[in-house]
Amino acid sequence: MQASPDKPTLFDRLVDREERRGLFVVAFLRIAMLAFILLLFSKSNTPSGELYSLLEVLTWFIPGVAIQVFVAYRGHNWRWLLYVLAITDALLIVYVSVVPDPQHPFINHEAWVYSFVARDRGIVFSMIMMALVILTFSPRLILWFGLWLFNAWVLGIIWLVNRPGILISQHFGDQWSPGENGQVPLYNRPEYLDVSALAEQVVIVVVFTLACAVMVARLRILIRQFAAAERAHGNLARYFPAALADQLAERDEPIRIGERRECVVLFADIIGFSGYAENRDPQDVMRLLNRFHGTMTTQVASYGGIVEKYIGDAMMASFGAFDAMSCPTANALSAAQAMIEHIREWHALDPSDRTLPLRIGVGLHYGPAVVGDIGEGESVTPAVIGATVNLAARLERATRTLNAEIVMSEAFAHQLERELPAAGKTLLCALPNHDTIRVKGFSAPIPVRYQSRKTQTPLITA
Repeated sequence: MQASPDKPTLFDRLVDREERRGLFVVAFLRIAMLAFILLLFSKSNTPSGELYSLLEVLTWFIPGVAIQVFVAYRGHNWRWLLYVLAITDALLIVYVSVVPDPQHPFINHEAWVYSFVARDRGIVFSMIMMALVILTFSPRLILWFGLWLFNAWVLGIIWLVNRPGILISQHFGDQWSPGENGQVPLYNRPEYLDVSALAEQVVIVVVFTLACAVMVARLRILIRQFAAAERAHGNLARYFPAALADQLAERDEPIRIGERRECVVLFADIIGFSGYAENRDPQDVMRLLNRFHGTMTTQVASYGGIVEKYIGDAMMASFGAFDAMSCPTANALSAAQAMIEHIREWHALDPSDRTLPLRIGVGLHYGPAVVGDIGEGESVTPAVIGATVNLAARLERATRTLNAEIVMSEAFAHQLERELPAAGKTLLCALPNHDTIRVKGFSAPIPVRYQSRKTQTPLITA
């Protein structure tokens, strides 16, 4: 379901929060910029520095700090103040960059003063202020400030060239040579103003503004896409194991279409669950199942397995079906033993009923299976199907007749010995019993190995 157009999305809320945090940063940096200006430009030994006063700079910066902090606290409804502030900043930043005496703009000075001010201050204030605006992380505000900064500089240059006594020339790159027509003496005269050079600097500021606005806009798009991908991955992880969710999130197409793979299938089930749940509160039963599946899933994931599905009090897991695994049988057997051990510890520390010990049976089989997506359209789920799955489920059911905790097929045992020639035999010592059983759906007898169940209180079978 898509978000309502009037309701901001999670990404919009996060961006708004970061923009408001950015305003606090910019407000702090405005104060730092004030100190920078006072330190570098309010010097008594420079013609332009004599014309600055602390009051002039404070009356410009302090209201801006107050406005940014106010918008940061009050939120989106007051953002229009930032655009008003951007206009004011752009006009004032050019004003103090071209006017020798900001407090008395209508007083005519000697021509060399205007020229010196333009050379001394230049566009440095504009670049610093643009850097502060970029930190707001708002492409619109960056473009808005850049537009007004350009307009302000156009007006400022027109004002400068019309000052009495100013000597100007225009050149653009290779079209002008300072050695021609006596241009060097003209350039060295104090009242000379290179309008073209100043205009080129303004153009650089404009290009820089456009590049920064595009960069911030692209960055926001990339962040939005990343946030959407992370949200999709988080949603997948709620319904699929982490390893499978990673694969689903990285692919644009189905994982596989009927690929045949050799893998391990594990089935685990609570023995006697029907009798346990018959006379108990449904909420207690649900809490037991959630704790059971949580414990089992943790053990499966610890050894690289993927839980395929839960079937009431049973669960199915695979090893090496969706991702390459060097020792799927060894991992599956280790997971099964860890599952049984954790169930014992659970029952010993927190028995649900002393008359009904919590026991599980685990079936293991290795063989070929079909791995792919089942379903169509929006109802698609990854699955492992085939005779290997059916046999693993039958072996789990055989734990009741064999009074065993783990039952594995001989095919599983042989594959374990192939994977780990030395350690495999040691692992198989935990399942010393051999038998041949018949299972439903298979015409030939199935040789198995199993680990007998330790003596416990008599249980009620399902």
